[in-house]
Amino acid sequence: MTPSGSRRMSEFPEGLLLEASGLLSSSPSWTIFIHQKADGDAVGSAAALFEAGRLQGRRVRWVGPDKALPAPFLFLPHTEEYLFFEEFAFDDPEELYVFLDSSNEDRGVRGLRSRSRETVVLNLDHHEDNTRYGTLNCVDPSCSSTAELLYRLMRAGDWALTPKIAECLYTGLVTDTGSFMFSNTTPRTHRLAAELLSLGVDPSRVGSRIYQSRSLASMALWARALSRIEVWGGDGEFAVTWLKQDDFSLAEAVPADTEGLVHQLMTVRGVRFAMLLSQFVPGQVKISFRSEEEMVEAATVARGLGGGGHPRAAGATVEGALEDVLAQVRSELEKRHAEWIASR
Repeated sequence: MTPSGSRRMSEFPEGLLLEASGLLSSSPSWTIFIHQKADGDAVGSAAALFEAGRLQGRRVRWVGPDKALPAPFLFLPHTEEYLFFEEFAFDDPEELYVFLDSSNEDRGVRGLRSRSRETVVLNLDHHEDNTRYGTLNCVDPSCSSTAELLYRLMRAGDWALTPKIAECLYTGLVTDTGSFMFSNTTPRTHRLAAELLSLGVDPSRVGSRIYQSRSLASMALWARALSRIEVWGGDGEFAVTWLKQDDFSLAEAVPADTEGLVHQLMTVRGVRFAMLLSQFVPGQVKISFRSEEEMVEAATVARGLGGGGHPRAAGATVEGALEDVLAQVRSELEKRHAEWIASR
């Protein structure tokens, strides 16, 4: 099979959805891979595809690089069947590997290809900077979320859409659009939300499970981060905070507890660009970026540090001590912001 599906969103061929649907339907077994520090879109999309596969009589497995899924999404079906990548047995060379919401070749792809160069990889994603690493690449940046893309694939293939699948897709949709507040929310997104509600989704149930189930440990972690917020710029438009490795142990928190924290910085009056630096292991810092419209794009700053993502929501991983990385990140932001100002 030759790689395909690398067109821009305005040229996205609907036939590619049929091709991807057909590939799934013709494969007796699937393994679904999701990215590190999985969010609601990754988990919701994986749960939806897992449920659809089981309904079709497929053998389905679900794998990722984190030891456990984030607690707010454990209400979704099949989350108890999730496998940590290091414990996963690559025992079926004929299996189809499906990568969801993953913009580049992470250790999952490298790991499976080292075992079988003939492995067929279906890449389903909506990130604009996706590297088209799959055998078949179904990538559409016009979609608000991978969940939206997966819904379109299921409709194109005339798959059964049950209330359980709809709830999974709605979880991906509502989280990746920031409860329909982010700029990736489109009329099509709202039409999809309406369709999912008509299939039986209870938005109150989903919302309470996702947003009203925070642990005391995560609250303690957030308290540490929020107490350190630094705001700068002519109008206080930039905000940054950070978490050290000790913060996680002292709060008895886990990396997933940072979910949503960078968005909180964006609620500070006047802030239009926010950054969260998290040190999970010594010598390595993960950075989350968010930006508003009419501001240097988050992805531009992330790419300058070797990362990427959506224009207004991006991330990077930088090697070094937290203090050094913080200085590097601030310098990169100020440089890219100056370039953005000069280009206007």
